[in-house]
Amino acid sequence: MTHGHVASADSLAGSAGAAILTAGGTAVDAALATNAVMAVVAPHLCGIGGDLLALVHTSAGQVDCLLAAGRAGAGADAGVLRAEGRRSMPLYGDIRSVTVPGCVDGWVALHERHATMALDDLLAPAVALAEDGFPASPLLVRACQGLDPAGRAQLSELAAQATGVGAVVRRPGLARTLRAIAGGGRDAFYLGEFGQGLLTLGAGWFAPDDLARGSASWVAPLKATAFGVDLWTAPPVSQGYLFLAGALLADQLDLPDPDDPRWAHLLVECAAAAGRDRPDVLFDGADGNALVALASGRAGEIDPGRAGPRTRIAAAGDTTYLCAVDEHGTGVSLIQSNASGFGSHLAEPATAVNLHNRGLGFSLRPGHPAELRPGARPPHTLVPALAVDRAGLRAASCSRT
Repeated sequence: MTHGHVASADSLAGSAGAAILTAGGTAVDAALATNAVMAVVAPHLCGIGGDLLALVHTSAGQVDCLLAAGRAGAGADAGVLRAEGRRSMPLYGDIRSVTVPGCVDGWVALHERHATMALDDLLAPAVALAEDGFPASPLLVRACQGLDPAGRAQLSELAAQATGVGAVVRRPGLARTLRAIAGGGRDAFYLGEFGQGLLTLGAGWFAPDDLARGSASWVAPLKATAFGVDLWTAPPVSQGYLFLAGALLADQLDLPDPDDPRWAHLLVECAAAAGRDRPDVLFDGADGNALVALASGRAGEIDPGRAGPRTRIAAAGDTTYLCAVDEHGTGVSLIQSNASGFGSHLAEPATAVNLHNRGLGFSLRPGHPAELRPGARPPHTLVPALAVDRAGLRAASCSRT
């Protein structure tokens, strides 16, 4: 009997999720177990020091959207950064690009609304791998080798162990933290050892109230129909509107077969046209439906014979995505990230949990709607997506971090 399916970027994580499905868990149970293992074995992609966005397609056909995106601390001050001569947010080695991590709040929210198994059971595979050790993957080894001296010093637990493919890596601080979450929920993380360490590391950038305030919220997803398929994604602060707008633009064109070079050209142009003003219009509180309508009205800007103007070439990034479906028809599209590989190249000292740098999405331009300020969420590159056609549920990710 088929209990469902799980897809992830690591076999250990996928196996953990599949085992949960076999034990009778739901797709959400499986997704949580899978993500927890990914947080252990793939710190170069994701972790509990990062954010989480997800869509849940229930067996009744309802789509729930979760934004577990953290906010800037109470000490956030764009003027201080501008006074240093900065025109953009720092990338590495600076706590000011760290927002309160939303992942654990996201886990708890997903568990409370949709899970059926105990959180302790769902996190148990991840705890075991963090405690007993796991073989370093080629990607983790390569990522550690690419760290600069400052990053290696901050992430010494990882850099010192992941020295070759298959080398055993143990993360006792993370194991201890996962056990605490399993027993005490979100407060055991945000108000416990990790949270206290983050306050100390932040040296005034964060306040206790920042950590007491939850980062996860259930929101209305954005929806559109293109090529006869219903599409869902997350609203701002996610840049999910670009996914819908790009699909709507492509649906207005006379696309050739995929083996025709013009097919790729036109899809690239649709994406470029949809996103050409993204830095100016995406911010915390933006109207996602209005952004979809605006960006999907640019079909006239697309030239089938040549590339349109480009403002800049995006840099490469790292993230991870997973999806799960169960035998009852529930599906989860979940994307979780540190923003830029290992994130900020900073770690909370007591637990060695590495911290994301999602704050790099803030603007330092005075008066910009996405200007860094206390309590704001930065524009987000993470885009969970779901598609439903006559053949059934589809799940996908559209993300550049």
